[in-house]
Amino acid sequence: MNRFTKTLQTSVIAASLALTGALGCAGTSGRVNFLDVRTDANHPPTYLGLPLKTGQIVITEAPGSYSFMFLLIPKKFYPFTHAAIISVENGEPFAYDISGEYRIGFHEKVMDGVEGGMRRQPFLQYVGANLYAEVLDPPAGVDGEKVAQYARDQMTKGIKFDAYFRYDEHEKLYCTELVQLALEAGGDKPRPLAEVNENASILAGMKWIGVPLDSAAIPPYTFHDESRVVAALGRFRTRVAAYAYFEAKRELYRRFRKDQRLGFLFNLEWTGDITVHPEIEEFAYAAAEHFAGENTATSITDPCIATTVRKMANERFGPFESAE
Repeated sequence: MNRFTKTLQTSVIAASLALTGALGCAGTSGRVNFLDVRTDANHPPTYLGLPLKTGQIVITEAPGSYSFMFLLIPKKFYPFTHAAIISVENGEPFAYDISGEYRIGFHEKVMDGVEGGMRRQPFLQYVGANLYAEVLDPPAGVDGEKVAQYARDQMTKGIKFDAYFRYDEHEKLYCTELVQLALEAGGDKPRPLAEVNENASILAGMKWIGVPLDSAAIPPYTFHDESRVVAALGRFRTRVAAYAYFEAKRELYRRFRKDQRLGFLFNLEWTGDITVHPEIEEFAYAAAEHFAGENTATSITDPCIATTVRKMANERFGPFESAE
């Protein structure tokens, strides 16, 4: 085994608590760099030089250990961890989203301890709690005002967070379910749900806490379309650095085989919290720093970035080949 697979294995309870924690973006606000802005006749600057307007979608990457856990759940790798909807009100942009937080207590089911609901935050406050964010126009033909109105309506109703990620009912919602239903309210078509990773450790954890095994919900990247991106913001120094960070996480996903356990990447602390092994998180940030001087925005799947990041992974964790 290489260094990637030598770390301490933890129990299925660790997997369950980790899944519980990956319910929404959390973290303190940090400096927000404007990394890429698209303005033209159809996208005039409306807020601090950004072409923000009602009905746009924000997809974000959260900091911390749970963002590494979240990436392992779907059957294929998806960047980004959360999604929200923009509503411009009296000239000020706000982000509407829904999230949950685990509260320790004696519950019949682990996920019964998750509480949360709709949030309305100033745009920069919302973005500042994340590592990286991209703002996208809604798909062509979708009415942005109706998209935002759906989110505002859920706020008024006091809709609660769905800790079990059920898409077969909408009495409670999770973050991307909110966005998908809002887009449909604006005239968009439904998107397919992602399949769950077949890794036994992940499946055991999901089964134990009662989260459905038939789908991994709707990954935020489902809403992504580079042609509709109007702004990129975050703590990274360049957009390419953000791409490299995602590529490092993609490489970690590639190395997480079906027979591996969540304990290869995470520790269960005495507090009940889950932390990613330091060398794993350091690798992702090192990849971002390596490309911090690159200013040309390439594709998020640029092969040159992938080659460099894979070389860095081989140096840190040892060579790895898989049947891709």
